[in-house]
Amino acid sequence: MDQSPFSMPERGKGGEVIRFTYMLTKTDYLAFIHCPKRYFLEEHQPELKSPPDPSTQRRLEIGQQVDRRARNQYPLGTHIPYRPQPADMAPLTSQAITEGAETLFQATFTADDLLVKTDILARAGGGWHLVEVKSSTTVKEDEHIPDVAFQLYVLEKAGLEVSRASIMHINRQCRYPDLSALFTLADVTGQAREQFPVIEANLPAMRRLQEQPPEPDIRIGRHCTRSYTCAFYDYCWQDVDGLTIYDIPRLKRDKEEQLEEADALYLSDIPAGVILTDTQQAFVDFINREQVTIDKAAIRAELERLEYPLYFFDFETIDYAIPKFEGCRPYDHVPFQYSCHVLHADGTLEHHEYLHTLPGDPRPGLVEKLLKDIGTTGSLVAYFAQFERLRLEELAEAFPEHAGRLLDLAGRLWDQLEIFRRYYRHYGFGKSNGLKSVLPVVVPELSYTDLVVQDGGQAQVAWEQMIATEDPERKKALYGQLLEYCALDTLAMVRMQEVLQEI
Repeated sequence: MDQSPFSMPERGKGGEVIRFTYMLTKTDYLAFIHCPKRYFLEEHQPELKSPPDPSTQRRLEIGQQVDRRARNQYPLGTHIPYRPQPADMAPLTSQAITEGAETLFQATFTADDLLVKTDILARAGGGWHLVEVKSSTTVKEDEHIPDVAFQLYVLEKAGLEVSRASIMHINRQCRYPDLSALFTLADVTGQAREQFPVIEANLPAMRRLQEQPPEPDIRIGRHCTRSYTCAFYDYCWQDVDGLTIYDIPRLKRDKEEQLEEADALYLSDIPAGVILTDTQQAFVDFINREQVTIDKAAIRAELERLEYPLYFFDFETIDYAIPKFEGCRPYDHVPFQYSCHVLHADGTLEHHEYLHTLPGDPRPGLVEKLLKDIGTTGSLVAYFAQFERLRLEELAEAFPEHAGRLLDLAGRLWDQLEIFRRYYRHYGFGKSNGLKSVLPVVVPELSYTDLVVQDGGQAQVAWEQMIATEDPERKKALYGQLLEYCALDTLAMVRMQEVLQEI
C-alpha cells in the first residue's frame, strides 16, 4: 500500500505517538490574532468566560447546520471519526487518504505542535482542494482569510499538496424551494498564502503565552465587541462605568491610538489638544455636559402629521440561514409575530396581537390577521419604521393578492425614532437612540429587565423552542413570554407618544 502523502505524527523509539504538552489549533490562532489576552485567558483561566447567551448559541447552531448542509455538495465524502483527543484523528485521516478517499470531512492534520481540522478536503487534480464552510453571505477579510491561511499553513507543513483553498459561503440570491444554489465558492488561495509570514511571526508569541507568564496587559477596545462580543467581555470590562472613547461615533483607529497614548478611557478623559470632527466633538460635549435638548415646535409639527387612530406596530422575525418557506432567501426576516396597540382620538387604547404557534410558514396566518386588525385609515407608528416597511413590502411580494393593502400599510408608517434622533435628545440615552436606551429616560416606569425575553434575538430563540417542544407546559410558558415581550415594545411607544404630546 502507498504511503500517505503527508507526514505522520512524530513517534518515539517504541513507535508511540509523541504528544506535545500543548497543541496550537486554528481556534487558538484566531483567538490570538483577535486579542492575545483572550487567547491567554482561554488557555489559563477559561472559568472567567461568560456562558453563551441564547442568541450566541443560536448563531453557533446555525453554523453547524450550514456545515452539515455543505457536505451534501460532496455525497461520496468520507467523515473522519471523532476522537476525544483531536490528534488521534490525524492517523485516521492518513489512513483514509492512503485508501484512496476522494473527499474528507473533518480531516485532521498535525505538524509539530500545530493541529487543524478541515471542514472539507477534496482531491483536485494532483493536489487537494481545501474548503472552509462559512454561514455568512460574504467573505469577511479580517476573519475568514486568517482562518483559511492557518489551515493551509499547517496542511502544507504536514506535507500535503494543496492546489486550491476556498471559502464556501451562503448565496443570498438562492430562493426556497430550489436550494441547489445555496452555496458559492470564493477562491482565496493567494490571499491565504500571503498570510504565512504573519502566522510564522505569531506562533512564537503564542508559545510564550502558553507557558503561563503574567496575564498580558492588553487594553480594552472596540475589538472586544467586533463581529461578536468576546466571552471575556464581562471580566475585562468589569470596572468600566460610563461611556468611553470607543463609543465615539465613526472614530478612526489612528485617532483612537492618539487617545490611548494620552491614557484616555472615558469621554471626560479626552485632553483638549485632540482634534475630533465636529460631530464627534458635539457628541462628547453633549454627554460630558449632561445636556438635554427638546425642539418642541418640531415635535409638534411632526405629531400634527399623524392621523387617528394610531396603530403602534412591531414585528418579530426569524432569519434562517437555510430558508424554509416558499420564495424566501437566506437570512430573510420572516415575521412570525406582531403586536399592535391602537390609540383612538378619544384616548381609548386597544390591543391586537398575533403569534404563530404551529410548524410551517407563519406568514399566511399573520397577513390574514394583520389586515383585520389594522383599518384602512390611520397612521402606523413604529420605532425604526424602515424595518417594518421592508417586511410589509416583502409580504406584498410574497402574497400579491394582498399587495395593495400591505403596500398601503407601508405607506402609512411614521417613525417615532426620528423624534429621538433629531428633536428630543438626552445625555441619558448614551451612545444610542434605540428604544431600549430611550425608554428608561422618557418612561422610567416601564422596563424590560423583569421579562424572560428581553430582545429580538432572544425572541427568535424562544419562538424556535416553542415550535419544537412537545411539552405543553413549556410551549405555554414560551407563548406567554413572547406575547409579553412584543406587547411591551408597542406599549412603550404608546407611553412615549403620550410624553411627546404633553411636551
